[in-house]
Amino acid sequence: MSRLAIALFLRLALLPLLLAGCVAAPIAESPLEAAQRRLPTEPPLLVAEGCLHQRNLFYLAHYLREESRQLAEDGAKELVTAMAGHGIVIRQKTVPLICASELPPRGEDREGRLSVNEKQQDVATLETFPISLNPALDADAALKAAYGALFGPCDAVRYRRERLYECPLLKPEQAALLKARLKQPYLLLLSIAGERDSVASRAGGALLGFLLGGMSISTDQATARIRLVNLDSGALVWSSFEAEFRGVSPSGDSSGFDSGITSYGSLKLTDDWTERMLKPLFAKQR
Repeated sequence: MSRLAIALFLRLALLPLLLAGCVAAPIAESPLEAAQRRLPTEPPLLVAEGCLHQRNLFYLAHYLREESRQLAEDGAKELVTAMAGHGIVIRQKTVPLICASELPPRGEDREGRLSVNEKQQDVATLETFPISLNPALDADAALKAAYGALFGPCDAVRYRRERLYECPLLKPEQAALLKARLKQPYLLLLSIAGERDSVASRAGGALLGFLLGGMSISTDQATARIRLVNLDSGALVWSSFEAEFRGVSPSGDSSGFDSGITSYGSLKLTDDWTERMLKPLFAKQR
């Protein structure tokens, strides 16, 4: 038998063994698949942040502290309900900061004018982002920085391209600190940021629109994003796309984020928008 024939015979003889090895080799579980498996029995703690910027007629535009907090609280309630629909019961939530993410309208601004609420819009101070809602958090610089890092930028382009990719988000010491304080392996993050006209600006805009032939010139808008972070690795496991709202929800109902045409003051996240953003978190990966 020639050497070529012997080599061919050996390859054919080893082929079943190689194929058997390939079949038997376990497929590595992705970080998101691990989260999907663990979340029903290890529900995440929800960390929410809001950021509401208001354009005024008689005062300089500024951010609103209480309205930003309420925006986050209302959105958190919708997210808790949506997660329950997927069999995950969230029992703990917190709103430690406002204006923590770089979603518009804040963008890359490092500071902004802040008023306590709309009723006190004539008094505003220059504050550095993110802004604490609890004085005790300002006294703990490491913890505040760790919370802020949760909402920081990540390599979104690579994250979208590589489905099994974990996006590095927290420093090891930040992940360890948050896990020690919060006692949870996973954190579910919600960011809602919006910009609206004040009542006076809205009235002025309506008058100007009337003088221009009945044209509405309101530009109220908002953006939301949901993230899942694994504190064991300090990495972003999953993120929704940044969903922009201009007053119309997926169902066609214009009671989502206020459009400037209906229900002034209803700048809230609706259940159908929440579910649309959240659904990919539970999608089968392969």
